Amino acid sequence: MSGRSAALSHLLVLFLVILAAYLSTASPVLAERSVTDMAGRTVRVPDRISRVATIGAVPVLNSFVFALGQSATIANNLPPNLGGARWRFQYVVAPDLAKRPVVQSSEGPIVEGVVQASPDVVLTMDRKTVDLMERVGIPAIFLSWRQPDDVKDVMRLLGELYQRQDAAEAYCRYFDDTLAKVSARTEALSLEQRPRVLYASLDRLTQPHRIAEWWIEKAGGRSVTDNGRTAEAFNFSIEQVLDWNPEVIFVSAEREIAAAYANPVLASVSAIKNRRVYAVPMGVHVWGNRTVEQPLTVLWAAKLIHPDTFGDTALESEVRSFYENFLGTSLSDEDIREILEGRAGQHR
Repeated sequence: MSGRSAALSHLLVLFLVILAAYLSTASPVLAERSVTDMAGRTVRVPDRISRVATIGAVPVLNSFVFALGQSATIANNLPPNLGGARWRFQYVVAPDLAKRPVVQSSEGPIVEGVVQASPDVVLTMDRKTVDLMERVGIPAIFLSWRQPDDVKDVMRLLGELYQRQDAAEAYCRYFDDTLAKVSARTEALSLEQRPRVLYASLDRLTQPHRIAEWWIEKAGGRSVTDNGRTAEAFNFSIEQVLDWNPEVIFVSAEREIAAAYANPVLASVSAIKNRRVYAVPMGVHVWGNRTVEQPLTVLWAAKLIHPDTFGDTALESEVRSFYENFLGTSLSDEDIREILEGRAGQHR
């Protein structure tokens, strides 16, 4: 071999050694992995998730992401129909949401907006959205929350997606521990010791979410609308309210309290006579509906349904701790009062 050929050979070997060393230490740019969603679909996603789009039930989906400490990854704002101060705490937890593009309208996802937001993955509870995203080549994770404990399955799946399994398990432990603390005081209650409870929008004469049947029972009450239905909402008449004669009423909005007390038709109802009408709290979502704040809902309801039994429950401290530990947000005393009184955004 000539001297020139030997030199070239040495240079080639040196280049290959350097290239191999670089490839062995460099992170793969397009590394992917598989995640199985709650529809049993295998979805290929980037190894590192830095941007997600939440489409459909946006505040609920956001609350899951918040609880994993990943609010900065949400690539879209709330839909226009959810604007206003009522959703203030979504922006308290994730201030940059207001700067993000809107990717859905009242008619559904805005495909161009989703593409421009460039998410690594879409999170949704809507199968049609999953199908639409598949057609445009954007990975979509289907999440489902039909039974109360499904919130833990959702959190564990998202923990896997974000590689934050530790945070997901911490939330699940808190969920179970909080329910166990309440159950320790309510499980021995007889039927007669469980007050009749109505959760409703009295403006619309509707029980808006079936999950309330679960948290009312867990809190030691008897929901008067718990008729075994499968539909989310349940409509009723004012005559039905009189017949139920609820001893505690939880309303959807703070302004409904005064209206309930002022309604002469309801004057004979036990909850009205005994001034036991309360607004459901409103944090990153309405506590009476599906939200990661659900353990707090049970604590709050238990304290109001059974004030003597749960008189030592420091609900303000629980809210403060929950928001700090899971949502990474420090709340002021006024923030906490605003949440617990169901008047989000009204004090400003």
